[in-house]
Amino acid sequence: MDFQASLHLDGLTDIGTSRLNNEDAWWAGQLGGGHVFMEAGAEPLHLTTPGAPVLLLVSDGVGGANAGEVASQMAINLIVDELGREPDALQEPASACETIRAVLGKANAAIKAQAAEPGFDGMGATLSLLCITRAGGVCWSQAGDSRIYVCRQGWLRQISHDHSPVGRMRQRGEITEAEARRHPLRNQIDQSLGDPAATFQPEVGVEQLRPGDVYLVCSDGLSDGLWDHEIRRILTAVHHPAEVRPAVQKLVASAKQTSGRDNITAVVALVEGPPSA
Repeated sequence: MDFQASLHLDGLTDIGTSRLNNEDAWWAGQLGGGHVFMEAGAEPLHLTTPGAPVLLLVSDGVGGANAGEVASQMAINLIVDELGREPDALQEPASACETIRAVLGKANAAIKAQAAEPGFDGMGATLSLLCITRAGGVCWSQAGDSRIYVCRQGWLRQISHDHSPVGRMRQRGEITEAEARRHPLRNQIDQSLGDPAATFQPEVGVEQLRPGDVYLVCSDGLSDGLWDHEIRRILTAVHHPAEVRPAVQKLVASAKQTSGRDNITAVVALVEGPPSA
């Protein structure tokens, strides 16, 4: 049976206080029929499922000059275009995960090829992707240290795993959140779009969509600026569509005020429903 719910999406990016350019890119919308997606600065997007699959994407570029900007936007464009050609493969989580894994392989190869061109040496990009399927499931995928969170019934959980030495130490309980922020290897990642094909292993997983869920996809500029308990406090205040935009704005502004050393991007989705009969 198709899952009945309303989805309310919003996103925002900020250059921060220390960078000369913004190497983050994001996309939020519904695939199929020419796509329905958010334009920067537009009103929040309100969608109803069942329907075409919904995607939330954040990519953080790396590389010299403008290579990081090129990589992150290239990643978003390639993935949206490729997945938009086969929305039927994204109707339930299992097939969606296989399709997304294949598309990420194509995007990785394209960015790797571009990195071989003059001026793009070292180009790459992280990726955090959340796909809400027609069947009411969630497929997510991750490469790097951007993040995906869900806030459910007052509890915040990081769905994705940081692909970094420090991230794995944190997952194993060897260091605390505070120690991870101070660790000398905190800026190292070992998965990104643009890696050699032999070592590129994006993570994929599935989740069950539930009414009241609030999902956050963000770049590390946000998670480095806010503690998990601060993210939780902001997201637990989101219960209605009108509260999505203020939450996005508060996430970005708070991270910028606290840190601001990196670009900051947040994309939020509120799951509302199913409606009462």
